[in-house]
Amino acid sequence: MSYITSYNTAFPQFIIADKVLHPKAGENTRTVAYTDEDIMTLAYAAACKLSSNIDAILFATTTPIFKERYHASYLADLLNIPEGITALDLGTTTRCGTDALMLANHWVDSGAYNNVLVVAADVEFPAIGKELLTSFGHAAVALIVSKEKGLAEVSDISSYSAAIAEEFQYKKNIIQYDARFARTAGFKDNIKLILKSMNADSIDSIMLNGNYSKLAHGMMKKAGFDMEKQFISNDLITRIGNTGSTHALLRIVQAIQDDRGSFALIDYANGSNVINICVTKSDTKSIVEEVQHKTLINHYQDFLAVRKRGKFESLGYEKLDLFSSEMMQEREKNQFIHLKGFECESCNTVYFLKAARCNKCKATSFKEKQLSRRGTIYSLTAEFYFPNTFPPTNMIIIDLETGGRLTVQQTDDMYQNEKSKLKIGDKVGLVLRKMMENDAKPNYFWKCVKV
Repeated sequence: MSYITSYNTAFPQFIIADKVLHPKAGENTRTVAYTDEDIMTLAYAAACKLSSNIDAILFATTTPIFKERYHASYLADLLNIPEGITALDLGTTTRCGTDALMLANHWVDSGAYNNVLVVAADVEFPAIGKELLTSFGHAAVALIVSKEKGLAEVSDISSYSAAIAEEFQYKKNIIQYDARFARTAGFKDNIKLILKSMNADSIDSIMLNGNYSKLAHGMMKKAGFDMEKQFISNDLITRIGNTGSTHALLRIVQAIQDDRGSFALIDYANGSNVINICVTKSDTKSIVEEVQHKTLINHYQDFLAVRKRGKFESLGYEKLDLFSSEMMQEREKNQFIHLKGFECESCNTVYFLKAARCNKCKATSFKEKQLSRRGTIYSLTAEFYFPNTFPPTNMIIIDLETGGRLTVQQTDDMYQNEKSKLKIGDKVGLVLRKMMENDAKPNYFWKCVKV
């Protein structure tokens, strides 16, 4: 058996209500990644506090940003995990999140690894005008699966294959089989097979993650489940949307937060993974409370701008790919990514970039120092010429809590009003984002948000 010893979630700052996407829609909301966010920045935000003593990492996504490159290895480097670690990607269907959990559980049970970091992240936008036809949402979740006792015990994981997929892509075409046939030959037959091996009296609750979960209610009742007391409905879908590979893991996290005791999750997507978990320690976090404080996108045009659509596709719009150097990023990644600064050995003055000599005492000996991701604004300026989807670009000079001074952009600044406006003396935190919205190549750096 293995344990989930810790976890963390990451959601974008912005959400959009269905009624903004269409005036006749309801009040459901979906999380929306900002212009400088992608699966890597969200995955980092979820995993950055869980990266100690990791000996393997699994990255699950159905919306990869790389091809012929492992996201797990790239994330491990961002997290400053030593090279040579086992790092694998999983994908194909939204079930890959629980595929990763299943593999991590097997590794820990077998003694191959002690602490496996499982990360799932997805960012996918539907076609323009088709937003309400797809329950999209953007998020990341990270879990530590370990042999050490923790928040919840993973008592059993099993997988049930299915040949029929109700909807899939083939040569970039979306294939949909007849619903009456496919949902019986695929979903219903698969769930019936699972329920035959389940004992309703042995667990406190059950939840089903999949597009057709309502079709299983009758079968679950017949299998002995009390749907009013034991069935956990998917209330996250109305608050954050369907977050793809992360959604099943987020539901596990929510069940741990709600102290559901022993529960089973059926994660369906062209077959099912069945995860049996027993909560062993209470937790005070809440996904629902976390997303309640997000910023609502007010207008559909703002949503298009976040996606870089609309005016970004007009004949008069010129795309500018700004310079970035992989060699410089690799050479200076201890400073640029891992925030390792330099401390004068004589007077303890701290610098972000190494100086030839200390400006304070003129000494020339420095030692490496880990810098903080929090600080106070020393100075700032608004730049209207620099390219930005939501101008101006606010450049912020920060005095870090550990010493050292850093210049970064402000982010999550779609609505630059009194609430979001920064001023000298404000406390800010650093977040990893795509630098300068440059989409030509991977180019991540720190930006700041108000804390």
